[in-house]
Parts: sequence; C-alpha cells; structure tokens
Amino acid sequence: MALLQPLPASCSVALKEWAVVIQALADGRQVLLVRKGGLVEPSEGFTFQSKEFLFYPTFEHQAVAFVLPGYQSLFPTLAAERRAGWLRVAYAGRVEAVVETRDGEALKRLKDLHIYTDGLLTQRMRWQPEQPLVIGCVRVFRLREPLELPMQDAYAGCKSWVQLAETVSLKEAEPVLSDAAFEQRRAAFSRGLKSA
Repeated sequence: MALLQPLPASCSVALKEWAVVIQALADGRQVLLVRKGGLVEPSEGFTFQSKEFLFYPTFEHQAVAFVLPGYQSLFPTLAAERRAGWLRVAYAGRVEAVVETRDGEALKRLKDLHIYTDGLLTQRMRWQPEQPLVIGCVRVFRLREPLELPMQDAYAGCKSWVQLAETVSLKEAEPVLSDAAFEQRRAAFSRGLKSA
C-alpha cells in the first residue's frame, strides 16, 4: 500500500467543481471527477493542469436531477453558505490516476465511487462526442480552516481552472479518508476502468 505523499506547502491553482460534488468528495463518498472541459477551453478538452489544486465551489449548472437522492437535499444548505463577492475554499485535491475513455459502461462500473446519476453521465458522454471523458481519481484534503477569498473578475466564466490571486497554505491539510480507505477506493477505480 502506498504511503500518503505530502502535499506542497501552498497552492494557488483552483479547479471549479459543483459545490455538491465537492461535499461528496469531502465526505469520502466520491473519489473521482468526470470531465470534458469548460465552454471556453481548447477544443482538445479537459486536462488536469496541476496534480495538486484547491477546489473552487460552483453553483452554476448544478442540477438536483443530476445527483443521487442522498445529496439532493444539500443544495439549499450549500447555497446558504455562499456569500456574495467571496470565494469559500475549504478543500484541496491531488489527482492520483487519470483515464480517458469513451466507454459509457466504465462509468456504470464506477457507480459506488460517485454521486452522479445515469442521466448526467449520459449527457457528459454525448456532449462533444469527439472528445473522450477524462476520469480522475482524486484524493481530497480538508484545509485547517475554510478560507474566504475576495472574488476577482478573472475567475468568472465557464472554465475549469483558475489561478487565484492569493496563495493558500496546505501545511495543515488533512486527508478526508485514511490511507487504507483511500487505497481501497483507488483499487476499485482501477478495477472499474481496466477495460476502458
């Protein structure tokens, strides 16, 4: 079993993700991200531009119907925590494995590792069909304290990656899953995608 690798001391790169998905990642219920890229990104599609990153919670394009029932009830709570003009950063991630696939069945084999509905996965497969889905297995870390950073105009838009104006310390970030628990989830990720 691989030992936990330390995060860098700080980070200023953030990945935009639905707030409800970040919560599922923080709960340890989800360990993967399924992406094809934002609307303003190059035609090649999504890439993990940084191995380590902060999570930037988004509320645009979230749809209750696209997540499993156990997480649908979190939409009002997460929206209530949002403060206009501020970006709340509470988690960091490190991508541990990445697979590109056009195999829709692979996503079904990974159903225990995410909160997405079949409807969302079908939509992602059909959108920009010339591009593969990029599926990343991500280890998540809780920052010592959530931070609220001032929003910047440069953060706006349908893009996946944002360079923050501030650097965030990762020194006391703790993994949300133990090494053993994460290794079990990563092994399930590898098994589910072995034929992708």
